[in-house]
Amino acid sequence: IYFDITCLIFRHSKIEKCSNTEKFTCHLCDRSFTEKWALNNHMKLHTGEKPFKCTWPTCHYSFLTASAMKDHYRTHTGEKSFLCDLCGFAGGTRHALTKHRRQHTGEKPFKCDECNFASTTQSHLTRHKRVHTGEKPYRCPWCDYRSNCAENIRKHILHTGKHEGVKMYNCPKCDYGTNVPVEFRNHLKEQHPDIENPDLAYLHAGKGQKL
Repeated sequence: IYFDITCLIFRHSKIEKCSNTEKFTCHLCDRSFTEKWALNNHMKLHTGEKPFKCTWPTCHYSFLTASAMKDHYRTHTGEKSFLCDLCGFAGGTRHALTKHRRQHTGEKPFKCDECNFASTTQSHLTRHKRVHTGEKPYRCPWCDYRSNCAENIRKHILHTGKHEGVKMYNCPKCDYGTNVPVEFRNHLKEQHPDIENPDLAYLHAGKGQKL
């Protein structure tokens, strides 16, 4: 059987299709895909469609893909089925396991195009790039202090003594406030069990305000 070997490129032990392979192009942003299903998933980013709904009672989150929904569902059940084969770590999502494994391999795939900085996560690279741009998207709700990192806002509020009496974590249902994250999370779960996704409410309460 004859076939044109130039139509195959071997790379990283995988077979990739040649440039003459049919491409499926998004008419909204010109991104191209080699598979129709990939284009269909991509189009949902433009339409906002999220057909996969979480089935956990009182949770109304929806997701672009079934795998993303399953990963989210494990945050409710506490299931950690993604196991590291090098140590005893167990992650609730594939992303968590991938991020963990970089501690073993030393891999830092996210690289700055302005300097030699490299990171294990995209979020750390995004934060680093603000050193070059001077961007400070987070600000203190009680003064003009600004930072390129939400964690610096938390430290500014809690440890500089400039905002005595201020509570970093404020309950959306009552007047309760605290500067201790675990106390705030427990308050939500014990006093307001009707709050959907209390862990998410906790995260929002502790973040510095964005510009």
